[in-house]
Amino acid sequence: MSEPTTTFSPESLALDIYAAVVDGHGLANAIAPLAKRLQASTHAVHLMQYEHGVLRESRCEGGGLAPDVTARYQDHWIHRDPWAAAAAQQGEGVLNMGRVVPLSAYRRSAIWNEWKAPRDGAFHCLSASMQTADGMVGRIAFHRSVGAAPFDTAEEALLGPIFPHLRRALMMEHRLAADGWQAARAMRMGFSALRQGVLLLDLQRRIIVTNPAVEAMAAQQDGLALATEGGLATPHAAARQALARAVGAALAAISGKVKMMPDAASVALPRPSGAPPYLVQAVPLRRLEAFGVPDGFAGVMLLVTDDRTRSRPRAPLLRQAFGLTPAEGALAASLGAGRTLAQHAAARQISVATARDQLAAIRRKTGCRRLADLTALLGRLTG
Repeated sequence: MSEPTTTFSPESLALDIYAAVVDGHGLANAIAPLAKRLQASTHAVHLMQYEHGVLRESRCEGGGLAPDVTARYQDHWIHRDPWAAAAAQQGEGVLNMGRVVPLSAYRRSAIWNEWKAPRDGAFHCLSASMQTADGMVGRIAFHRSVGAAPFDTAEEALLGPIFPHLRRALMMEHRLAADGWQAARAMRMGFSALRQGVLLLDLQRRIIVTNPAVEAMAAQQDGLALATEGGLATPHAAARQALARAVGAALAAISGKVKMMPDAASVALPRPSGAPPYLVQAVPLRRLEAFGVPDGFAGVMLLVTDDRTRSRPRAPLLRQAFGLTPAEGALAASLGAGRTLAQHAAARQISVATARDQLAAIRRKTGCRRLADLTALLGRLTG
């Protein structure tokens, strides 16, 4: 490692790091001089929250990295990164990832071959790692490209005096972020019982919390994926544009630019398997006073419905809602479940003519002139 012309002072750098954390400027900016000293091409600060060995929440701040690269890593690749997994298993200290994860093995990894190699990404990594009893793993990682020399013992020795300060800074970051993570976990628990998928996005369209239902939908890889920017991703171009407009309309409603949500707030996401599309509704949240968020939350809630698992409206609900007779309520429930007039008549052992008379009464009471309007109305109701 070549010596710099300026004097390196761990104490001076430590003061700059602490000030950056307290002032909210971020560790990635504060450690830029250290990255330069290590001749690193890029660097990053990771906070990863594990629960029972599963990575639940993560934050990634990059230095010298494009925002879309950082977002893609946090959204997808962090779960497939052998360096992140090694940091969680190795414990605290200065880790030369070239020894923890041999370079020959890293060359065979998916993150290198599918993502980093095509864009000459980070191949060598020197990491300062720390852990807490509540499952948080913090990393400050310095990177070099594949064509550069690996980090050696001299660089590891340089990090030795500064490591206690880096650890304290990571702990400060963790404590400042802890309230937000606890609120996210509380909201996740509150939404966990819902059969509908739920995502909360902040005003910058970043995911704040998801529930198990939407995570299960995304795991099917059938027209829907979770994305750091915008909450949901879909391979269907038209649906992707419609979803962006829906989120934009909800944000406009929060700011008061529109008084009512337009039809664009509801979007259908086609599924390559041929199953019924996912139905997504964007709901503006001007102030969410719940789930341990004392200052409230402003953002967008995305409600995702899988039509195959959606509970259908039952006859008692329809009778109460529209003043139907028992026979009319039973027919309306059948239509809401997707059955035809003839199928309902056969199941109830009545004539089709009788069923038509009941249908006429239902249309009159619901105000639907056409059968298509009635089925659309029933389709929007949930049991």
